[in-house]
Amino acid sequence: MISIIVCSRKNPSWNIHQRNIAKTIGAPFEYLKIDNRNNTYNLCSAYNAGVGNASGNILVFMHEDVFFMEENWGKVLESKFNDPATGLVGVAGTQYIFPDNPAWVLAGRPFIRGHVIHELNNGSVYNLTVFNQDRSDSEVVAVDGLFFAIRKSLFEKIQFDEINFDGFHFYDLDICMQIRKSHKLIVTWDILVKHLSGGSFDISWKKYASHFLTKYKDMLPASCTQDTPDLSKRIPFENFDLRGRVPQVTIT
Repeated sequence: MISIIVCSRKNPSWNIHQRNIAKTIGAPFEYLKIDNRNNTYNLCSAYNAGVGNASGNILVFMHEDVFFMEENWGKVLESKFNDPATGLVGVAGTQYIFPDNPAWVLAGRPFIRGHVIHELNNGSVYNLTVFNQDRSDSEVVAVDGLFFAIRKSLFEKIQFDEINFDGFHFYDLDICMQIRKSHKLIVTWDILVKHLSGGSFDISWKKYASHFLTKYKDMLPASCTQDTPDLSKRIPFENFDLRGRVPQVTIT
């Protein structure tokens, strides 16, 4: 079974997200909404609470403004974990993290992987963000936190770091660094999601970036490739305008 863990600031009556998952997952699941309307949790503590209540053998951590665009993604996800070496599956990530700047998109192509639809400005902008045109599953060292799934058995030895990352940044890269000590991380093109917001690199991000660099100074740079990115030749990701061409998933 798949456990969906979501840190929510929405009223409990708001169930569009849960309905989207029920419509598209195509596999047995449970939906665990951690009520954070009163800012009781940071993201790490919310996710740890979800882990403690989860019954599934695959745990999905995702933002509540992320929606699935294709059906039967749950079966696809389960198949990715048939490889016992796989510990985490995401939809966007990187094969290289620098020792002085941990922004996961910094390495550029061909090191960044995956694709995500972004719906921005209340639906006035639809972009398909393509990090890399390679559609095969790719091993990475870190993934973006909008969506990722982890083998539950790993939580016997890992947990989200509520001390160093007590806000809403770097919970994702931190858990990736823990997992890659023993298991492989992959990004797949076989699951397509739509995200209703973009990332931010504000003062808070810089604060937790410093915490991350300090915690993992002896493990950086992190790489799963023999090549080293040359930032003077960096090729960024591409955005393709999808206005009027975005597939719609009917929610019943």
